[in-house]
Amino acid sequence: MSHLMPQRHWGLWMRMHEPLGLSLRTQFVVHFWANWHMLLQWRDLVTSSLFALIPTAAMALALWTLKPFRRGGVLDFATTDGSTLLLAGVAIIVPWLAVQHLFFVYAMQRWYAPYVRRELVRRGNPMCERCGHRLPPSPPTACPECGIPLQQESKAVSG
Repeated sequence: MSHLMPQRHWGLWMRMHEPLGLSLRTQFVVHFWANWHMLLQWRDLVTSSLFALIPTAAMALALWTLKPFRRGGVLDFATTDGSTLLLAGVAIIVPWLAVQHLFFVYAMQRWYAPYVRRELVRRGNPMCERCGHRLPPSPPTACPECGIPLQQESKAVSG
């Protein structure tokens, strides 16, 4: 049974330069092993986690420092009506969510994607581990997309 299927993006799989068409089962297996290898490299895990949490830490620090909800503050619950509080909450949360998402996506692409690409190479899908460019079956010495030197030895794994 082939694990190749028409490419669908359900938000579970990162986009590559060219679609791989892996089955959902294979995608989960690849992510499992990529996660496992990243857990063994604790520096990448800690760095990506801390980077992804920068907006949350900044938001917490701003709310702690400015104390807008304190008694007598700009958004005091006792003196401010509900619609103003709702508007202020949305004005605070929506930009924070947008910035948080951008930081998380960058962290995933910067620190996690190489683990996924390495696992895909290990499973016989030749690609550049740095940029994700698909390579021919006999890979060149350097990636034609980003120019990084490529390792010539990659062992395919069934699954």
